[in-house]
Amino acid sequence: MNINADRLLTEIETLARFTEVDTPGWTRRFPSSAYQESRQWLRQRFENAGLTTHIDAAGNLHGRTATDTLPPICAGSHTDTVMGGGRYDGVLGVLGALEAVRTIQEAGIDLRHPLGVIDFLSEEATDYAIACMGSLAMCTGDFNPTWLHRTARNDHGNDIALADAIAIMGGDPERLRQQQPLTQSGEIAAFLEIHIEQGPILEAKGAKLAAVRGIVGIRRAIYQFHGRANHAGTTSMELRHDALAVAAELISTVERIAQAHPGTVGTVGKLDVRPNQGNVIPEEVTMMAEMRSLDMDELDAMWQEFTTGIEPACTKRGVTYESYNETRMNSVLAPAWLHETIHTICQRHDPHTIVIPSGAGHDSNYMSLIAPTAMIFVPSVDGRSHTPEEFTAEEDLVCGVDMLAEALVAIDERLGQ
Repeated sequence: MNINADRLLTEIETLARFTEVDTPGWTRRFPSSAYQESRQWLRQRFENAGLTTHIDAAGNLHGRTATDTLPPICAGSHTDTVMGGGRYDGVLGVLGALEAVRTIQEAGIDLRHPLGVIDFLSEEATDYAIACMGSLAMCTGDFNPTWLHRTARNDHGNDIALADAIAIMGGDPERLRQQQPLTQSGEIAAFLEIHIEQGPILEAKGAKLAAVRGIVGIRRAIYQFHGRANHAGTTSMELRHDALAVAAELISTVERIAQAHPGTVGTVGKLDVRPNQGNVIPEEVTMMAEMRSLDMDELDAMWQEFTTGIEPACTKRGVTYESYNETRMNSVLAPAWLHETIHTICQRHDPHTIVIPSGAGHDSNYMSLIAPTAMIFVPSVDGRSHTPEEFTAEEDLVCGVDMLAEALVAIDERLGQ
């Protein structure tokens, strides 16, 4: 059973045309016009493939084959991007799932379970500061109703509340206020997510496929430091209230802690400084800090060490601070039976298949709460992702989706035993 490679690659290139103007690379950020238009195109592709579609209260797009006697086996990912991202992150997981389902249908393979494809809303952490928004709301009761009042600037330069943004995408923000999972455990039989690795390991090992053992946990928060602006030349060092000096110390702290824990990472990737002038002491700094580890106990201890150092760093400089939008995403491990199934099929397609964890968070984190969940990686050239240089060879894209189609059939058989 081989997928239609030309169809898959053409759809990936077509989706890439939906991008925000005047931005580098490929940009489809929730809730931009480009993202809305791409969703309309994608829904039509689902329906052209014979799938019944609907958008749930969180704005996730679902497509499903007609059979409804058993819970569906689903696959999917996301089609939003970071600012100036690439063509494959998330996109492969959605369009690959669609192509796998079409291939199974066209081959006339009779499955016990229906098949589903999901495009999750806003997997990337936008200015609303919520990662994996759609899958979080779908799978947990952890969607905080106060988040609906958060605002972010859209591609037209207007501030828009999260509630309005979700409604624009076809969701129902009022339903999210109930803080109940939109999909209950058992309503999906299993979930697979094929994804580019977003790292260098597969390429370095000469492997085309990886059976992902687990996904790291993430701790993330935004911190705002309030100092006092003053003349940079006439204010002596002991009289300064430098907000950026606090942030600089804490950035070094994040790096030091992560370096002391092999296999973990720590990053401060966003920093806003005011007034951001060369001859003015910084008065206000906003920074986003995060740490990642497969071991949640280790991650929580690292985060505790980091946050314990914030108050002293501020106090010695006469700076105040506040924190908000804190996220704690648990690490997950694929169920043994599902991982073994995926690994066996991967090895048939590529004897050099490896087993690795995912260092990036994915919608699979939350899907694992309601269904047996596993991931498959294909190589990222030079390990590049979240950049216009993100690239995966066509033959590797096709190999991965061939494997996904076979895996969906194998899981249906395994669940029937």
